[in-house]
Amino acid sequence: MSSLSLTWCVAVTLAAFVLGCAPTEPVNTVDAKGETAPFGFGDGTTAVDGDGPDTTGVGPEISTGGGGDRFLLSGAIVTPGESFEGQVLVEGHTITCAEPGTMCSTKPGADGATVIETQGVIVPGLIDMHNHILFDIFNNDDWMPNKTYANHTEWPNEPKYAAMLDVKQCLENASQGKPDWCKPMPYATKEGNLKCELDKWGELKGLVAGTTSIVGLPGTSYACFGSLARSIGGAPNDLCEDKIQTSALFPPSQASADGVCKNYTSGTTEAYLIHCGEGVDGLALGEFSTLGTASTEDGCLFAPGTVITHGTAFGPAEFAKMAETGMKLTWSPASNVALYGQTTDIPAALDAGVLVSMGPDWSMGGSQNMLDELRFADAWDDAHWNNRLSPKDLVTMATHNGAASLGLGDRMGQIKAGFLADLFVVDGDPSMPYESVLAASPREVRLVMVAGVPLYGEASLKAAAPHTPGCEDIDVCGRAKFLCVAEASSADKLDQTLAQIKALLEQAMLAVDAATTEDGWNFAPLAPLVACGG
Repeated sequence: MSSLSLTWCVAVTLAAFVLGCAPTEPVNTVDAKGETAPFGFGDGTTAVDGDGPDTTGVGPEISTGGGGDRFLLSGAIVTPGESFEGQVLVEGHTITCAEPGTMCSTKPGADGATVIETQGVIVPGLIDMHNHILFDIFNNDDWMPNKTYANHTEWPNEPKYAAMLDVKQCLENASQGKPDWCKPMPYATKEGNLKCELDKWGELKGLVAGTTSIVGLPGTSYACFGSLARSIGGAPNDLCEDKIQTSALFPPSQASADGVCKNYTSGTTEAYLIHCGEGVDGLALGEFSTLGTASTEDGCLFAPGTVITHGTAFGPAEFAKMAETGMKLTWSPASNVALYGQTTDIPAALDAGVLVSMGPDWSMGGSQNMLDELRFADAWDDAHWNNRLSPKDLVTMATHNGAASLGLGDRMGQIKAGFLADLFVVDGDPSMPYESVLAASPREVRLVMVAGVPLYGEASLKAAAPHTPGCEDIDVCGRAKFLCVAEASSADKLDQTLAQIKALLEQAMLAVDAATTEDGWNFAPLAPLVACGG
């Protein structure tokens, strides 16, 4: 995570050590509401959108000083199993207290901690269970399904989709499928490719929307991925052990399926995420049976560790089998509807007892971030399922259920003592905390912490963020924010700033457009970090 070098295992030890440290000098709480936060664009900072920062009546209260590794947050807390007015104490990378009232302020670790009166709703960090993250430089202006399809083998044949895929393959220097026009370009090299920047742009789009963990399916994992949101399914995510395998292709080869089965037996894999049943026809439906026979041992992948991505074609029989075997489901409603005109029958899945998590899939036809996906899911539910899903149900899908599906339910997805301090804060009515999450966009996100480190939030909270190498000031839809992207290390592009990442990607999009003028399609400009006014 940004400004972190310790794994979660070490972090637990560190948190215990901090508990025994001499407290830092207490500081007084000041009211930042109504003050003009530091803001400007003269030092490599970036405007996302808007006509200037709104600093009137938006800032929570914070202790002066900041920058430490202990924080005491107060507000309406969503665990997500229950909600209450209370406090959350963060020490190092870990939550050490989450209790109603002011009980956490009596803990030894609270003495001298940076105090943040959030005046908002404190939520576990969202867990994006399905995102083709290297595509998040695009949006609906670049490619949008112009009709609905029967299954996932049809839309990749669209010429404009193929052209967009070529751009992505070029910029990441993909080992396969790189277009001929790309080969003379600097991106088609080990030194010049932009895979780090592509991944970081996608992570940042999630982070500013309260997403602290992303299953991004980037292919080969790079060390540079470990600097922002947690890159689930790859090594650089500070989780000590990553027992997660992913597959974006269907069907898996027999060798691949047998490998997963072997890893299930040995305990080296606890979650296997695979696309299956994506579509609405018989071909898509038949993929469930194919999954059962993909391995040498029939039915081996019908196991508690298997998490089906999509399942759009499934009905009660498939969901009953999933529930019987402990399989789980990841739901991507916006993308499903854009491609196929309908989405997975979530009421049938829930009736069968299947655990459901969520992910936006990608940013073309899907959602730009998890908050957008939650709103889409809520609207679809209201329109088609008679409001079967409550706001609490949806928030739970996006937090606790994702962690449980990944085999990480003992350390992520909840605000609870002993869990990782991955959380975010939104504006909202404390009496309607779950509804407040569904109503939020990146503009309303007041603070995001990954492993106890503030990485994004209101400009008035910047003093609580890492001081070295420092954070950038940005304007998100007219509200002044800070965003911490660069790390102190110059290895693996970890010292890149937001401004540098954005500039490299913008330049690259212009360059590839110039190299492919004959196709008549343009993929510049770069899709924005946050879409405002939509």
